[in-house]
Amino acid sequence: MSGPKWVGAAAAVLAAGLLTASAEAQRSAEESIYPLSEYRAADGRALAAAHAGELRALYDAIRRCAPELDFQRHGIGFRRPMGSAEIAPHLAIWTWLQWAPAPEGGDPLGRAADAFRRYGPKLLPHLVARDPVRADARVGGYGLVLTWLKPGPATGAPVAETLVVFAPRAVVVSFVGGQMPLTELLAQSRLRVFDGQTEVPVSTLGIRDQDAAVPASPSC
Repeated sequence: MSGPKWVGAAAAVLAAGLLTASAEAQRSAEESIYPLSEYRAADGRALAAAHAGELRALYDAIRRCAPELDFQRHGIGFRRPMGSAEIAPHLAIWTWLQWAPAPEGGDPLGRAADAFRRYGPKLLPHLVARDPVRADARVGGYGLVLTWLKPGPATGAPVAETLVVFAPRAVVVSFVGGQMPLTELLAQSRLRVFDGQTEVPVSTLGIRDQDAAVPASPSC
């Protein structure tokens, strides 16, 4: 299943899960890593089989360095952007800001910008740090999906907002290595924003380079 479709199909389930999740109930690696049997595309399944150890190492690194985040069920794996069957699978993670401060902003796009400003530079280095994956020519790039609870009065079922960012491997590697500013990374990325299951039109995120943190060390 492609990355954004993966998000849209599960948005309602994720929002409901936000009601019952607790700090002691973070998903295990087995729950977080997409199972081989669930891959529909042979190339994604082959990558997941070849890099099973790296997927587990990625889970451990983010759990250690960003304990305020949790993974969506089957949120670690090899995905491709929706409608891009010709593009090679990307190493992608889907996390949600379960115990982190909610993103700030007056609308979903503003909150998406704040979420990426905070977590793009923190999480992308962990994806790039998987050396065997980075060296694998079958991998097209990296994907980052961030989800949080939409703010507002609790008058009904909770709604999740989601940012999806997929970028070519060379672009993310350059950004993490300090050779590319964040604005250029976003300019070369495929961006999607969801308000629940409704997609919000987006061309770019309003983040200035001077407002963004430098990429963090994957060693924390």
